[in-house]
Amino acid sequence: MKDKTVQDIFDVSQTFASGKRLLLLFILRNEPMGYTMITNYFDRVDVPIGSSEVYKHLKQLLSGGYITKKGNSYLLTLKGLKAVESTLEIVETPPEIPELKLSFEGRGKSK
Repeated sequence: MKDKTVQDIFDVSQTFASGKRLLLLFILRNEPMGYTMITNYFDRVDVPIGSSEVYKHLKQLLSGGYITKKGNSYLLTLKGLKAVESTLEIVETPPEIPELKLSFEGRGKSK
């Protein structure tokens, strides 16, 4: 595996290491929001978060390219939308063992 790929994996994992940061992406999925609307949403769903913590998460999501800022509002980028969609796909995937099939295609033929 290339060094950049390994670093990218760690960068993505840092973004998803916080449930609050991931929730922030889901909050911004439907509409751009300013800081006050974001904190009100956290209050409404009864998830405690301090103002410095909100800014820390916004800063990380901005630097990772998951969100952008237009005026006083934060909105998802295509990367952020993909993160939300991928998370939903994972959540909706049943925890079953996949069926494994052996295939010998593409292997050298014996003489």
